[in-house]
Amino acid sequence: MRLPPSRWGRKRPQTPALLCRASWRWSASALLALAACAKPAPPAQPEAPRAPTPEVDICVGSPPVPHPLPGALRHARCEQDMYAIMASVGEQLGVACKHCHVPIPVKPGEPEKEDYLAPHPKKDVANWMSVHLMAAIKPADGSPLRCRACHTDEHGRPVAKILGEKRDAAKANEWMSVVLVRKFVAADGSKLRCRSCHAGTPGTPGFEPKVIGRSDRLPKHEPGGQSTPSF
Repeated sequence: MRLPPSRWGRKRPQTPALLCRASWRWSASALLALAACAKPAPPAQPEAPRAPTPEVDICVGSPPVPHPLPGALRHARCEQDMYAIMASVGEQLGVACKHCHVPIPVKPGEPEKEDYLAPHPKKDVANWMSVHLMAAIKPADGSPLRCRACHTDEHGRPVAKILGEKRDAAKANEWMSVVLVRKFVAADGSKLRCRSCHAGTPGTPGFEPKVIGRSDRLPKHEPGGQSTPSF
């Protein structure tokens, strides 16, 4: 049997839907009333400044360097500092210690050892670059000069020989023309050109291809100055 509508004088049945709607209206009204009476939240207090983390001196408790060190280690203040510098150089070049140090024969199963004092051609190159090349040029954007500024491949990975194990003349010319002379300037801020290190331009009689080990061919610089980064 169908009930008549409420306008005919009879109450409409309180169905669950109507009860829910009435409850929602009451709840909304109550929330609005509470919001109107509530006090505004106090402004957030600024966070207290944190104390700076004290720097840890790597040389605390470390023995001094055994003797004055050349090249990349010339700024080392203690043994721990010396090891940290060598580890950073190896990481930036993507090489192990034996890349620049003569391996010492060990028995099978024993850890590798190197003779750090023995001469090695690659160690000589690394020290020459640290003392002379890194003093003769600097990044054009003013950023610190590090080994990784040059020693990365086309994918940004560390690499010891940026022009390949066997130098490709075309690749070398492209890298120096596109990367080197644009990314770096001379120590005095002047623009780098081919003749800045090679005494001439490629294809001319005065062009000298070999630069490594020839400090006299680099832009004017102070070898191994205290302000010059070593690695």
